[in-house]
Amino acid sequence: MKGGAAIHPSIIDYARFGWQVLTGFRTRGERRIAEERRSDLAPHLDRKRSRRVLDLANGRLQPQCALLRAEGYRTFGVDRVNRSPQGLTGRGDQLARWIYRRHIPQPGPLLAPHGLIGSDVESLPFRDESFDFITSVAAFEHFRNVPRVLEEMRRVLRKGGLAWIRIHLFTSISGGHNVNISEIPLRHIPAGVDPWDHLRRRKRLISVPLNEWRRDQYLEAFGRYFEIVKHYCAGREGEEFLTPAIETELSAYDRDELTCGAYVIVARRRP
Repeated sequence: MKGGAAIHPSIIDYARFGWQVLTGFRTRGERRIAEERRSDLAPHLDRKRSRRVLDLANGRLQPQCALLRAEGYRTFGVDRVNRSPQGLTGRGDQLARWIYRRHIPQPGPLLAPHGLIGSDVESLPFRDESFDFITSVAAFEHFRNVPRVLEEMRRVLRKGGLAWIRIHLFTSISGGHNVNISEIPLRHIPAGVDPWDHLRRRKRLISVPLNEWRRDQYLEAFGRYFEIVKHYCAGREGEEFLTPAIETELSAYDRDELTCGAYVIVARRRP
């Protein structure tokens, strides 16, 4: 990983994150994302036909899987983390998922359960045209081979099927994933840390895999494999930290890139 000295989240950060999970604050944020998706897909999705959905890189806490199932979809999640770890880490994940789902009403047992599959997103373990739509939240920025993932998405999506993808842009003030784990959007920067350090001097370690793609790279790649129906910035952050001096230093990036923390792409597989 690129970057300088490792500076890990503080105990206060972890405690605040845990409290957010416990009180339902994090679940409310995930619900807002689900509402965005419903609104964007409503004009294009036939709910009577579209029942099978894939949550691509669902994450350890699997919040969108739970929300999609609560909406009545037959939901499948694919992520390496679905290979459940043992010991304290595994038990911690189970507890956090249980707390999350306390705030999400689940359907009765007659609905088909969702499947959680431990697999690589570059080689999806499904037959061609298996899904009516695909969703992914805050995962694409971590994929090493974005074109390969898009190839696989196109393969397993039925003709005319939709993809709803929400990306945490690397160019945003929190895009280095190394500033604050408990604020979405970012409102406070630790003392001694330069805003957009990951685009400037890289004094702080980037300790998670990031492909560092920019907005227009994603749009160009999606356009090669799908018809782009809609795209927009879904969440702003960092405008109060973007001084004229920083904007001049980062003139290779436009203001929209620097202040957009979450970018949504809605795409359709061509018939």
